[in-house]
Amino acid sequence: MTDALANVGLGVVLLIIGGICTGVQGPMNGRLAMSTSGSFSAFLSFALGFWPLLIYFLADTRGGKSVNWSEAVKGTPAYAWLGGVFGGIFVLILTLVIHRRGASITNGIIVVTQLIISVIIDQTGSFDVTQRDCTGLRGGGLACMIVGIVLVTLF
Repeated sequence: MTDALANVGLGVVLLIIGGICTGVQGPMNGRLAMSTSGSFSAFLSFALGFWPLLIYFLADTRGGKSVNWSEAVKGTPAYAWLGGVFGGIFVLILTLVIHRRGASITNGIIVVTQLIISVIIDQTGSFDVTQRDCTGLRGGGLACMIVGIVLVTLF
């Protein structure tokens, strides 16, 4: 599957599917939180999400055998192992906020915030991503997104 992701068209389709999943996950988790609690809804989201991730991991790595675990532990910065913490915080916040603010405002603010932090990460080359300058056009696109979320929020 990793080699297949080099195909730009497939990558775009997968990103669109990911966007759809993100767009519906929040309202679904938020609705469950209304009947149970935000903490339970966020927990269940990760508990259920664990299974497709495990299946993909086992298939992708031949049961973990294709990963050199000792080298991975030695050669990977500590922060790289903590991404799931941020994912858990994200799902919890989304679950708690979405039914109070609405899906479009909640997801819009999330997307714009992700874009802002992504431009900063690209600009600085943080986390070993390829460094990309924030050109005038990139900054203009970011400004348009910010204006867009302000309009969605206010009207």
